[in-house]
Amino acid sequence: KYFKLTILSKNIQIIAIILSICIGCSTEPEINIKASIAKYNLANEINKKIGKEHFFQDQALKNINPRLGKALIKQLDSQKIYFTKDEILYFTNKFQSSSDDVEIATSYELINLYFNRLIEATRYQIKVIQKKDFDFNKVENILIDNDLQEFRETNQDLREIWVKLAKNDVLTSMLTDKSEDEAVELISKRYKNRLRRISQRNEEDIFSIVMNNLTGLFDPHSSYMSPKSAEDFEMTMSLNLEGIGALLTTEDDYPIIVSVVPGGPAEKSGKINPDDRIVKVKQIKEVEVDPVDVVGWRIDEVVQLIRGEAGTQLELEIIPAKTEDLSDRKWVLLTREEVKLEEQAAKFLIVDAPQGEDNFKIGIIDLPAFYIDFNAWRDRDPDFRSSSKDVEDILKQFKLENVDAVIVDLRGNSGGSLYEANKLTSLFVSSGPTLQVKESNGDIRPWGDASANQAWKKPMAVMVDRYSASASEIFAGAIQDYQRGLIIGHKTFGKGTVQQLDDLTSGQLKLTESKFYRVTGSGMQNRGVEPDITLPSTWDIEESGESSLDSALPWDQISPTPFRKFQFDKTILDRLKIAHESRMLESPDLQYILDIRKRYDEQQEKKSISINLDTRRAEKIDRQVWALATENQRRAAQNLEIFKTFEGLEEFNKNKEDTNVDIDIDLQNDYLLNEGMLILSDYLYLNTNLLFSEAA
Repeated sequence: KYFKLTILSKNIQIIAIILSICIGCSTEPEINIKASIAKYNLANEINKKIGKEHFFQDQALKNINPRLGKALIKQLDSQKIYFTKDEILYFTNKFQSSSDDVEIATSYELINLYFNRLIEATRYQIKVIQKKDFDFNKVENILIDNDLQEFRETNQDLREIWVKLAKNDVLTSMLTDKSEDEAVELISKRYKNRLRRISQRNEEDIFSIVMNNLTGLFDPHSSYMSPKSAEDFEMTMSLNLEGIGALLTTEDDYPIIVSVVPGGPAEKSGKINPDDRIVKVKQIKEVEVDPVDVVGWRIDEVVQLIRGEAGTQLELEIIPAKTEDLSDRKWVLLTREEVKLEEQAAKFLIVDAPQGEDNFKIGIIDLPAFYIDFNAWRDRDPDFRSSSKDVEDILKQFKLENVDAVIVDLRGNSGGSLYEANKLTSLFVSSGPTLQVKESNGDIRPWGDASANQAWKKPMAVMVDRYSASASEIFAGAIQDYQRGLIIGHKTFGKGTVQQLDDLTSGQLKLTESKFYRVTGSGMQNRGVEPDITLPSTWDIEESGESSLDSALPWDQISPTPFRKFQFDKTILDRLKIAHESRMLESPDLQYILDIRKRYDEQQEKKSISINLDTRRAEKIDRQVWALATENQRRAAQNLEIFKTFEGLEEFNKNKEDTNVDIDIDLQNDYLLNEGMLILSDYLYLNTNLLFSEAA
């Protein structure tokens, strides 16, 4: 059996995203979709498959409806701005009193209500902003902490928050150097796009929402895929599409980057990251064309606009992830191309690492994915392409160049082939188990290569971060358990489950069928791999990863499987940590990362945002002043030329990004990779037994 292990949450498959309605409205509801017999039958089919095939087969399905109702309400109205308290009570009671296996009728009723309430809200907001009588000098705020929100009592209470939200949209647009008239025109178009999107809702959209909330009650990686979603998923897995190499979903009207495909135009640009928002798409043609604002569009429409013939170009206006204000924007130029396997290939760099009177040569291997040309492998082609074969070739070259130690960089590597995770591990630990897999029936079996030959016997380290998942975690966990090398970076994602795809009468069902464990018996699920030496981060990594997802399966452990550890002097770790902490105090680059984290933590404490124009302008200037001062502090400590203006800093960063597009491993600007190299060189200096030729 061949597994693809990646972070592909159900949000990637939910091509339909939600929006809302009204019980007791005086007008006739515009969205009134009823469940067909075919969908009732399909829901029963899905329900039975979950009960029989999910990893937790014994999980009770009898009392699922109250949980389903709660999940739907949370997804549809997490901000508590569309439903009243009475409506929430009405639906809560209906879900609790249901005796059906899956309460389809009430679910449809709730979603219909949501769509119609959003129509009502959007039309009201259009009227409000077109009056152009907002008082932007008024001291006024919007609560942004959903946990502090409460459902409103009346429709009038809802309208008051709708007005504030519309005012904030106009104000945010004005902060991008637009006049109020221009901002009103732009936001009006967005709201009209939203109305158009709602009018295109069909039963498949509503059914997908219900079923994905149902599967999401069992774990975040099980999902229902409609026939269209299944087709898109297959194209993504085969990489047989021409575009920018990014997976998209929708959130709060914005198209959101879920992940970038290794080797694709988005990833190679170095300018697009997960959680970035897309605002506009501009096609680059011989004749000048205007950018298209895609906020409020259906996600499938955005995908079609971005896809195109290889060789053609487009520009995306992006709101960077984790920005303090949605008025922060940047344009990214991309050339469409078909993402090919060789674009994901491992890349390497050999660098000198002076250490006292010694000079070590360290080889860095950047591995963006655990890839394999599966068709060629299945056809027994001896020249099939894979990550383990490419890394083995690099290791041979490292030997010829007398490299002293290796860093395998798995940061951002979200997984890939389980077969490849095993093969890559065997290059460093020789024969032995790599992990254990527990099936839904309770059977446990070790995975590994009993006849492998160790290709690299000198010291090594693995760099990981919060986006290192699945196959990356298997490799890093095995290296750590065997005591084969150092694990450096951040705690990994924590995805310790395997999914299988089952065909349905219509569409497909992705279900979690097994869990994998480390050779020690410790689960990977939820906890991930803790690094031996933790590097600083610019944000709170606990806000993402498996542990942050609703219904994530818990951590557990099983019995260990026999394996032989390598000799490793753990007392050296304490000395390595002391040296690292000393550099943290002295390194301007690492202090720069800590300064960003401090700023991030301060901003996360904000419970509301101002919708006063002067306040928001002052906040924007404050961000620019802080960014300029923080960068200049770093540069001054290194005797580099400082910037006189924020605009000068922006221009420098843009030019640096453009210059570094073709650089595979940018050690100069990758402060954490540079620190990882220094940690490994410290290890070489301190370790008296440099050769790992035999397991102890």
